[in-house]
Amino acid sequence: MTKLIPIFMLAATACTSTLDPATLIARDRVLGAKVTVDADPHRAWPAPGETATVTWIMASPGTAPVYSWVLAACPAATTEGFPICAGPVFAHSESSGAVPMLTLAVPADVASQSVVVIGAICASGTPIVDETTFTASCDDGSLPDEVSEHIFIAYEGVTNHHPNIVDAPFTLAGAAWSETDAPDCDGLPAIAAGTDKALLGMAFDGSAREWFAVADDPTLWREELQLSPFATAGDMVERYSYVEADDTRDSSPVVVEWTAPSADEIPAEGLRVTFTFVVRDLRGGIDATTRALCVR
Repeated sequence: MTKLIPIFMLAATACTSTLDPATLIARDRVLGAKVTVDADPHRAWPAPGETATVTWIMASPGTAPVYSWVLAACPAATTEGFPICAGPVFAHSESSGAVPMLTLAVPADVASQSVVVIGAICASGTPIVDETTFTASCDDGSLPDEVSEHIFIAYEGVTNHHPNIVDAPFTLAGAAWSETDAPDCDGLPAIAAGTDKALLGMAFDGSAREWFAVADDPTLWREELQLSPFATAGDMVERYSYVEADDTRDSSPVVVEWTAPSADEIPAEGLRVTFTFVVRDLRGGIDATTRALCVR
């Protein structure tokens, strides 16, 4: 497995059609990765000697497939930029299942400020690594998502926790909007075909935004949050929305706009549209949730 590392030294990029908007879930794809410390799942930074699990956040336009993946972890040469190893692989996974993941034990003597997880995920087929061309493919001819994730190491009591979007209240056009696993339109809130700029709202509790200091600077900064919305149909108006660092409210509302597909795109029984919302604190913390509606 150590020999696979050079394959992903370059920037890891998902293979997508340039014709599709970045917020459209038109194929099975990776939206991010969540690192959870096994002893404290709310914590995003493991300490040396702790075990953590990296779970990849996936989205599909229909029924989710069984994924196959090859993933490896190594000490990182830097805490940002290209995912370059500064030492040998200490954890790896070559497996398949509903959710790509890697469990790793951070070396007790790790010298770097972060470790990096790199690899490839196939929605169909199995990843193949070509060590002569430094590329990955899927054995059925489909394109993989080549992925990377920096995992920051907790030190001297300094750590980071994930933001919480799963418990955030959501609204659709001002009405409460709950999560559901209904496979079709039954019981879903309805939106008329062609609706322009429907308002999708959520609110983040201020207590979840941590204060932190950067190296050699005693100033305390508050986390800002970055929200990324995705949908299986229609058009998201915003690719990103933010809760700014200087937002002092106890609860910070965020609203994004979405335009529904036109009537000629809607089947007689209605079109179920699934939304995935991903929030990042820009320090390694991440959370995601889904909502659904029916366009008629």
